[in-house]
Amino acid sequence: GGAGFDEALVGARRQCLFTTHTPVPAGHDRFGHELMDYAVRHLYGQLNVSAKELFALGRVNPDDDNEEFCMTVLALKAARAANGVSELHGQVSREMWHGLYPEASVNEVPIGHVTNGVHLAGWMKGPVRKFWRRKLGQAEPAADWAAELAKPEFWARLGDESFVSDEELWALRYRLRRELIEFARRRLQDQDHRSEPSDFIAFDNLLNPDALTIGFARRFATYKRAPLIFDQLESLVNLARDLRRPVQFVFAGKAHPRDDEGKRLIQKIIHMSHHSKLSGHLVFLENYDVHIARQMVSGCDIWLNNPRRPLEASGTSGMKATCHGCLNLSILDGWWREGYDGTNGFAIGGDEHAANVDEQDRIDSENLYKVLSGEVIPCFYDRDESGIPRAWIGKIRRAMVTLAAQFDTTRMVREYTQNFYLPK
Repeated sequence: GGAGFDEALVGARRQCLFTTHTPVPAGHDRFGHELMDYAVRHLYGQLNVSAKELFALGRVNPDDDNEEFCMTVLALKAARAANGVSELHGQVSREMWHGLYPEASVNEVPIGHVTNGVHLAGWMKGPVRKFWRRKLGQAEPAADWAAELAKPEFWARLGDESFVSDEELWALRYRLRRELIEFARRRLQDQDHRSEPSDFIAFDNLLNPDALTIGFARRFATYKRAPLIFDQLESLVNLARDLRRPVQFVFAGKAHPRDDEGKRLIQKIIHMSHHSKLSGHLVFLENYDVHIARQMVSGCDIWLNNPRRPLEASGTSGMKATCHGCLNLSILDGWWREGYDGTNGFAIGGDEHAANVDEQDRIDSENLYKVLSGEVIPCFYDRDESGIPRAWIGKIRRAMVTLAAQFDTTRMVREYTQNFYLPK
């Protein structure tokens, strides 16, 4: 006496929303006819539906019996609304799934977007929490602390040097960088003890607490192109080993157990850290976890992100870096395409991407080196008579003012509620 299949599907659709999280094909599971039939054949009688009708829900072309069953297609057909996780990802998703809506133009495909955000209070490192509480006159954590962080007005106060001086911000940045380096030295020493005996390494002198520190930490998917910066290796070595303006790199991350290419990328970087002219200026921290992530997003001066556009649906690690005064150096993909305004960090290339993968990699590698050598390093090392990089601190202020509250989970949940959850 229950509802029929079509009626039940309509009822379920009213209750469901779908967020698609990646344009990468591996993120959209597809299953062949035999496996699907084995898994769902018990439903034919229960739902009073044929195999063809059920399989049609997971096919772009319902009449193509050879098309595999796609879980994303099922979700798009069985949800009342769908969204990507950044503005560009929403656009890419509309193009990607246009075949499901042949009578609509690409712009009319019913996939919107809500850009991701991060929980700032959860990611903010202890010394930074204490710094901001002291500035707010709060001796102890207040109940409304997380709510305060979500307000643009809170971060807007950083535009006022009487609220936070350049000297205070620079001292905070030095402390965070120093803590990262001390943490990295301990981890590297532990790693060395677990590995094969190697040449003597003076771990207490490894990495420079005064050097520009660039971080890269995330899942080692191939499209994220972890080793891209090393494509210009000889030029990069010259930059890194400049005695007046040294640069150092801290890498961390893991590959999916079945991603052999991702594992090879990790091996390549670890090998370079030991057996190239970047030795001493490049380290890889093993066993990546939330603890390492928090140390890195707080202690690095630059957060590097160079995915192959437009495959980075959103990205969130750079959002976590912002509230610590770490500046982003990124391809204009995912969230950074919306966040970057020319004053609050650094962009690699422009708002376009080549159709040819090898050509795009070459262009992005050249642009990355150009921005690093021509903008990032000079800005970091341009100091006044007090030793303060005023222009660099200015970018930190702009990043916090323009990015912190905008890419917080409070804004994200509000947009989901207003644009998707509330009945229309």
